[in-house]
Amino acid sequence: MTNAMIKDVMIRLDGTSADDARLAAAAQIAAMFDGHITGLFFNIVRELDGGGAEQTEQSKEAARQAGDATEAILFQRLTRLQLSTNLRRFDVIGDLDMSETALLLARTADTFVALRPNGRSNEPPDLIDNLLFGTGRHLFLVPDDWTGFRPLDNAIVAWNGSRESARAIAEALPLLQLAKKVGVLVVEGERLSSGDPLKANDAVQHLRHHGIDAVKYRAVGEEDDTADILVEECRSLSANLLVLGSYGHSGLHELLPGSTTTRILRIAPFPLLIAH
Repeated sequence: MTNAMIKDVMIRLDGTSADDARLAAAAQIAAMFDGHITGLFFNIVRELDGGGAEQTEQSKEAARQAGDATEAILFQRLTRLQLSTNLRRFDVIGDLDMSETALLLARTADTFVALRPNGRSNEPPDLIDNLLFGTGRHLFLVPDDWTGFRPLDNAIVAWNGSRESARAIAEALPLLQLAKKVGVLVVEGERLSSGDPLKANDAVQHLRHHGIDAVKYRAVGEEDDTADILVEECRSLSANLLVLGSYGHSGLHELLPGSTTTRILRIAPFPLLIAH
């Protein structure tokens, strides 16, 4: 029995094939912890530019009717999971309205499941940004084609001693306690400082205090290459979850294109548990 749980799993559903990966992740996490899934369906009812009142109302009504059909499909998909679920629908006027609504709701969830932003996924551009930096909770981000853990064999925690790393470990504890193996990975520079060999030792000890038999891994590389090093190390260790803190004090869209967080979000072929 774990001493930490993920009981409230939140997920955005849109009725497209992208829901397959989202639902696979949400269902598996909920099953692990006997948790509840809240599906959010944001039906876009846009205001027409330059249209007359009658035309605008007809457009809104068509959007509402299309939303009714999608809502019915989503309700059936959630019901078929045979888990504790509910679906909440919101008619919104655009992506900004969607992101702001999701932000308030996600603050009362344990995790928010979404597709990782990779230039192909259809997550609204500001949604991941707002949730990551505004909820105080972690995001569980999966690749578009993800079908679930088989099982959670090996989780890796990226550790650099930052506040964000600490938040990520705290948020990830429930999953780390279920993983067969847990590693704490530190990326060191080519020129080691006197304290570098001790990096991550305290993080490993912290996890062991929680009953997690963590081990430490070290990799060497330049700061600009951290994202690629983390992904490559995870691949070589056959990791199927990477836990990391998001680095930066502003939204992802304001981070440098080559920043560690932004690059990992775009190239990681495995799920990410990310917190700020």
